[in-house]
Amino acid sequence: MAHDILDQVRRHRAMVIFRGQSPRECLSLAEVLHGEGIRLFEVTLNSADPFAAITALRAEYGDELPVGAGTVLTAADVERAADAGAQFVVSPHVDEDVLARAGQLGLGTVPGAFTATEVVRAVRLGADVVKVFPISPVGAEHIRQLRGPLPDVPMMATGGVGPELAGACLAAGCAGVGVGVQLLGDPSDPPSVRTQARRLRSAIG
Repeated sequence: MAHDILDQVRRHRAMVIFRGQSPRECLSLAEVLHGEGIRLFEVTLNSADPFAAITALRAEYGDELPVGAGTVLTAADVERAADAGAQFVVSPHVDEDVLARAGQLGLGTVPGAFTATEVVRAVRLGADVVKVFPISPVGAEHIRQLRGPLPDVPMMATGGVGPELAGACLAAGCAGVGVGVQLLGDPSDPPSVRTQARRLRSAIG
């Protein structure tokens, strides 16, 4: 049975994305964010040693903090992510091979789409949640417009999402949002991340 990423997105509403951080930095930032109530994380595969970071986060938190692999582009990426302990995979695009392999391995799937055509294709290929990406150039109204003809598709808005845009996207009907850790302050300055994480928690309710 695939990891129920949709349930996790609906429950936690915000997923923080680590892109470019080392495994040690991911652990340090996760500790800060966990303290502020963030419970859902993604480590992108174009980070520093991403599979080690995924494994380290899973070892530290177990199932308490669901962890996925992001920027997953191929079926081989899916396999390495699963081996590292990822519970779901996130992509910037819709890829039939990625979705199929993730399903075979029991991983949740969050492919990226932007147009109604892409969203429908993602759903037909078995997506658990559709990542609407990139959202910042068009704003939350894009979500509202997509949900007009597609009200039953669970969507997660990502791409330039800070606390204010997060709240707007959720109000427009998103199941959740993906927030790059860099948009929560300077990753090398945990107090700044903590302050912005509190703003995010307030924005998502």
